[in-house]
Amino acid sequence: MYKAIIRPVLFKIDPENVHELLFNGLKTYKHLSPVRAICRNNYCNTQKIHLRNMELANRIGLAAGFDKAAEVYDELADFGFGFIEIGTVTPHAQTGNPKPRIFRLVEDDSLISRTGFNNPGIDVIADRLKAHSERSYLLGANINRDPSSTGEQLISDFVYVFNTLYDLVDYFTINWGSIEPEDFKLVCERLESERATKSVPKNIFIKLPADIPTDVLDKVIDLAKANHINGFIATGPTMDRSLLTHLNKEESDKLGAGGVSGKGIGEKSRNIISYLAQHAGDEFILIGAGGIMTPKDAKAMIEAGADLIQIYSAFIYSGPGIVREMNNAIEKHIK
Repeated sequence: MYKAIIRPVLFKIDPENVHELLFNGLKTYKHLSPVRAICRNNYCNTQKIHLRNMELANRIGLAAGFDKAAEVYDELADFGFGFIEIGTVTPHAQTGNPKPRIFRLVEDDSLISRTGFNNPGIDVIADRLKAHSERSYLLGANINRDPSSTGEQLISDFVYVFNTLYDLVDYFTINWGSIEPEDFKLVCERLESERATKSVPKNIFIKLPADIPTDVLDKVIDLAKANHINGFIATGPTMDRSLLTHLNKEESDKLGAGGVSGKGIGEKSRNIISYLAQHAGDEFILIGAGGIMTPKDAKAMIEAGADLIQIYSAFIYSGPGIVREMNNAIEKHIK
């Protein structure tokens, strides 16, 4: 029904306008307790996964970028996600890049986006997180600095957001490539130092870009080991558009800059997960993300070495039922 009726209607509307319509609908939905109960009963698939120091309802999560401002994450969890990541969160409100900045490539099951760090800032997001202190799912936060911050202020931005959210979320993600490698190293050191002062340790993950070279990946692994990083999310978008077979160069140039997510990532993410599984060591939790559009893709990512799965584009292109379908495929494979 979603692909045949709902998606064709929604895809006639600008992506960010659809996003706003969806969020407005979910804000109404949250007050309909009987409907929410029916939805949870239909979509939620609980297997109770124990993974190092994490306990999850299942292996499928929603990637950062979907609920950047922590507006409807609790309602989105009703569709069966075992974990949800909000953000990217910065100290102060950011408008992001000029619109339009998200483009659907329907024939390629992909998206091109250049949204930037648009979010309402840490104070607004912290207040929203306080409304849902009891959860049946894990909640993560993708964090970063204000785009204008440099030097010591850059480090302080990460520490400020980290400490402000520490008691409100279950794990943190920082993006390799969003700042210079030298600054990233200092951020890892400072966050590890801050975490050491806390009574309850929270996991820190590094999210890797799809285009990271192997020699750089080796350096990130060493950095992660030195600073007791708990795992990797592989990967974010790719800048490579060669797998977008229905998009010619003229159309691509007209769309302008932006990263490709969805099927257009191809095997990049799976290859990086496979490399991490073989070279990083057993102490890391590996979360496969990028290019996972079908239950078959999810199973292949688990086979490559991923412990967990994050999706984004698949939720847009296939609807909420994809979470349950992926969970079922993975559980059948594991059994």
